[in-house]
Amino acid sequence: MPRVTLRSLPPALFLLTYPSASLLIPGAGSALSIAAAIVALVLLALPQRWTDLSMRDWDRIDTAFCVCAALPVLAVLLAGVAHGQLVVSTLDSPSRFLLAAPVFLILRRSLPGTLAWADLSFALAALASLGILLFIPRDWGLGRISSKFLNPIHFGDIALAMGALSVLSLNWWRKDRAAVRLVKIAGLFAGLAASVITGTRGSWIAIPVVAVMVVYLRSRGKSRKWKVVLPLAMAALLAGVYVFSSTVRARFGSVSSDLVQYMHGHKDTAMGIRLQLYEAALRIVESHPLLGLGGDGFRDSMQAFADAGLITPIAAQFGRGEAHNQMLAYMTDYGGIGGLALLGIYLVPGIIFWRRLGAPALPAQRAALLGLTFVVSFWIFGLSVETFDLKLTVSFYSTLLAILVAGCTYADRRAPHSGTAQSSPRSNQ
Repeated sequence: MPRVTLRSLPPALFLLTYPSASLLIPGAGSALSIAAAIVALVLLALPQRWTDLSMRDWDRIDTAFCVCAALPVLAVLLAGVAHGQLVVSTLDSPSRFLLAAPVFLILRRSLPGTLAWADLSFALAALASLGILLFIPRDWGLGRISSKFLNPIHFGDIALAMGALSVLSLNWWRKDRAAVRLVKIAGLFAGLAASVITGTRGSWIAIPVVAVMVVYLRSRGKSRKWKVVLPLAMAALLAGVYVFSSTVRARFGSVSSDLVQYMHGHKDTAMGIRLQLYEAALRIVESHPLLGLGGDGFRDSMQAFADAGLITPIAAQFGRGEAHNQMLAYMTDYGGIGGLALLGIYLVPGIIFWRRLGAPALPAQRAALLGLTFVVSFWIFGLSVETFDLKLTVSFYSTLLAILVAGCTYADRRAPHSGTAQSSPRSNQ
């Protein structure tokens, strides 16, 4: 790890421990992100001579990130004004995106040595997720276990994402020692194991998609042997998970069973309920395409759908909790404007990450790959569950987004002054 001064200790500890603390401590993910935003706002307000942070060198990436972070709040406000009723509680989740903006601005202006403290954070979080399930689990019913305060779906999603980022962080800031490599590889298997234990079926869809993307991106410029061995290794890993895990086989097998039952009129299976909610959501989007129904509109419409016989009472009960699709949830409540705002949360950082895959600094390239993997994973997670309906999950996503975008773009800002664009930042520590 790079040397730490008294001044750099708080951000270093934040970067190292935020993911694992979010999984281990109830409320920590939300509280730490708010605290970081407050500190960042204070630093941004102080004179440059006190902080050594210049806000004058603002560029397009700063603007793009801050605008996309503000879009969900603006969409909620616009829909509330248009419908003449602003549901204040609906601002909670979108505001977490906005809080990530000052954190990003500060981190992007930090020294690379400070950003390097995120190196082991993903591995620690993945290992913590498995440790929670092995030593302090909670039974959520129907054979599903998770942590004491986070349901199996969201817990499994985060664990899987942390496992992927753990192995992709190999040799991130410099060539890792053997012990560090072992920890990061163990993080991959811990994240996979935690996801399998929770039975989080929706997140497993991300595995082949992310695997193909990583193989493609990591194979550019590599030898023919590398291009053969890496895909085979990933395929063997995925096949092994399916062959040796009865949980995975059973969860995938239930999908076809649910679909058959749905076709024969039995709609109150796990998959059938989701399909009913999706049909209801699409009806709402069709009838209210621009601004949706307003805050909590989808939830409040469930009884009317049930009374009309369009969905079953059980599906209506589940729909009062969530739409089980993040995009449909935003579009039913806030219309096409809400959908575009949510899309910006994925696309804008995704484009930044894609463009930074060819950055001059190798650590920035790797941060871009980590970020792209993270965004694609959460987008896929959101196809079967509302990823941003909980304070923890939206805080977790937005905060890690700020860290990873800062990590892949720091060289843009500091290269003219420090020359770090062409060398590993740790070599200068």
